[in-house]
Amino acid sequence: MAVQPITGMMRRTLILDLSLALGIGFVFGNAFWYGYHMPRTNKRDDHYKKLEEQRAARLN
Repeated sequence: MAVQPITGMMRRTLILDLSLALGIGFVFGNAFWYGYHMPRTNKRDDHYKKLEEQRAARLN
């Protein structure tokens, strides 16, 4: 028994669902990356940079 091709309304619904899922995933992925991850990473890096500068000043 062969599977029939996806046509008509079902095809449009499938394309819409996939497009929305990918679009929403991209938006929320960017929101997480640039709204949470990058600021937190920059804050951590600044902290360690400050510690390294203090250590270097103490040694010199």
